[in-house]
Amino acid sequence: MSEKIEKGFLYIAFGESFTKEALMSIKSLKRYNAEPVLLLTDQELSPEIQKSIDYYGKIKPNHIRAKVDFISQTPFKKTIYLDSDTLIVRNISDMFDVLDRFDVGLVHDYARKRLKYSKLVPEYEKIPYAFSEFNGGIMAFNDSEKTKNFLSLWRNYFYKYYHQTSGWDQVSLRVSLWESEAQIHTFPFEYNIRGKSTREKVRKLKNEFGDDHLEPRIYHIHYDREVHFGKFKYETEQLEDYQKIIIDLCMEY
Repeated sequence: MSEKIEKGFLYIAFGESFTKEALMSIKSLKRYNAEPVLLLTDQELSPEIQKSIDYYGKIKPNHIRAKVDFISQTPFKKTIYLDSDTLIVRNISDMFDVLDRFDVGLVHDYARKRLKYSKLVPEYEKIPYAFSEFNGGIMAFNDSEKTKNFLSLWRNYFYKYYHQTSGWDQVSLRVSLWESEAQIHTFPFEYNIRGKSTREKVRKLKNEFGDDHLEPRIYHIHYDREVHFGKFKYETEQLEDYQKIIIDLCMEY
C-alpha cells in the first residue's frame, strides 16, 4: 500500500485470543460499515483472517500495548482505530467526518487524573484535573503533521515511563495529547460504552484515584419548572436547603 487510502478502520491484535476477539469485532463492524479494514497482528494470515479483512500486516510486538508502536503505520488518510474488545452495533462512519475539522477524536475515560500516577509522572501531574484522561481503545485520527507529532509523543512518553506505569498506555496518552498541538474532538459516550464493573472499580479505588475523583463539580438543573413562569421561592440564605433539593434531583449521577 504505497499510496494513502482515503479512510478505513485499523485493528492491532497481539496473540491468538486477542486476534480472534478482533475478528469478532470486525464482523460486527462490517454489518454497518463498508470502509476497508486493516488488521495488524503477530498471527499468520489464516483463511479465517483473510476472509474477514481487506488488508493484513504482520507485526512483532514487544509488549501487550502494541498499538503504541504500530498505530502510526496506518495506510489511511483518516483512521478509526478500534481495540479488539469492541462491539459495533450501528454505523459509525460519521467519526471519519469529524476529522475534516479535528486532528484526533477520542472519548473521555472514567479516569480523569489518577493520584497514583501523579506521584510518578511529573508531566501527568501538572495537567489540570479538568483535562480528563482519554480512552485509547477507540480513536479517530487524520494524517496531519500535528497528529504525527502526537503519536510520536505518545510512543516516547510510553517508553519513558514504561516501568512506572507497568506498561499502561493511558498515562502517556493523556500527556501527549496535552503537549501536542493536535485539535481534539471529544466523542460522546455513545461511542465507547464501558462495562458496569469498570465504572464501579474507578469509584471504589480512592487510594489510586484520590478522594475528589469523579465527584460532582457542577449541577445543572432547575429546582422546579416554575422558574420558567417567573417564580423562584428561595433566598440566598437558604442555599443549603436549595442545594439538597438540586442534588436529590440528580441522584442518578
